[in-house]
Amino acid sequence: MIRLFPFVTLVALTLCGPGCANEPRSAQELLKQVAREADPQARAALVERFLAARGANPVVDQNARLTFFVKDDPTGRVPRIVGDFNNWATTPQGYDPKAGTPTRIEGTPWSYVEASAFTNARLEYVFLYEKDTAPDPRNPRKIRTFSGERSEIRMPFFSAHPEVEGPAPGSKGAVTAETFDSRALKASRRVWTYLPAGYDASQDIYPTVYFLDGGNYTDWMDVPAVLDRLIAAKTIPPVIAVFVEPGSRQEEYSRNPAWRAFIATELVPSIDAKFRTFPAPEQRLIFGSSLGGYGAVDLAVEYPGVFGLCASLAPPAQASTLLTNQAQGQRAIHGVRFFVLGAVYDTDVKGARTLRTALAEASADVKYEEVPEGHAAETFRTHIDNALKALLPAPIS
Repeated sequence: MIRLFPFVTLVALTLCGPGCANEPRSAQELLKQVAREADPQARAALVERFLAARGANPVVDQNARLTFFVKDDPTGRVPRIVGDFNNWATTPQGYDPKAGTPTRIEGTPWSYVEASAFTNARLEYVFLYEKDTAPDPRNPRKIRTFSGERSEIRMPFFSAHPEVEGPAPGSKGAVTAETFDSRALKASRRVWTYLPAGYDASQDIYPTVYFLDGGNYTDWMDVPAVLDRLIAAKTIPPVIAVFVEPGSRQEEYSRNPAWRAFIATELVPSIDAKFRTFPAPEQRLIFGSSLGGYGAVDLAVEYPGVFGLCASLAPPAQASTLLTNQAQGQRAIHGVRFFVLGAVYDTDVKGARTLRTALAEASADVKYEEVPEGHAAETFRTHIDNALKALLPAPIS
């Protein structure tokens, strides 16, 4: 299912006092007025009055058109504006050093960049000064990312995610951390275990979700709090979550036999012995995003008797080769249920689409969703529920 809203045009009625009939109602009208104005000071005044009335960057018109205004800094520098809306200045031919270059409003310290987006999109972007980046000072929405602080755009029909932004529930799960010594790896790995609220007081058994890139999901992305909200809202059933930290992602998520053996033959039996898990593949989910999405599919293909559920969010382009380039790939996936998430503004969204196609062609049980966002930790965090609802639906009360 592709969840995109079409571009729409709505006529906005502006209520204002005397003399405002000539005030521009959109960024496009502003730019036309500026072009007709001969006096540079009057041009600058037009821009500043319009921006004061419209507020934060970017200006959104007709629910889909974006206009970013940028003012020269005290040294006269003008940044490029790059983000999800222009693929972070990448093209099929490679990096585009001119993408996001603002157009100067002659005679003024102002420039602008125009773009468009789906009406329900969530986008991230930065100001780019040579090799340095900074969030947009005129946009109050900031978001922390692995590559530094960015500015965020929420288009008019974007839906907020209560499991991320809602109030914390009264009851919270417990997270414990340990160091797991692996015979297969001949090394130790950090592991965090989340037990849902009420675990100690019950005798229930629970499905388990294994998250790759465990440190990112527990600390940076605060997924235990996300699980608390989802469980409290009865969006998903109570689950035990296990967050596993790799040594080298590039090495261990790329068909590494020792890593596979550690997860499937050491960690999973240990968790099943220690906690009240539902010890069956159809109640055990392996979850990964980005390169971790490749690692999750790899584990499901190699050990379908351990992981009967697999969620792969924004996987890389080579993920489909786990099925198409090895004989056991086509055989092993039967009996495994998959969820694949693609992000429209991901520069490598083809990875999710080709994986979905390879699974479908192999007659696998796969659910595919595509969201109007980019390749970002916030995208992964806010769509955990999509995967869990698809693979571990809450019982009907």
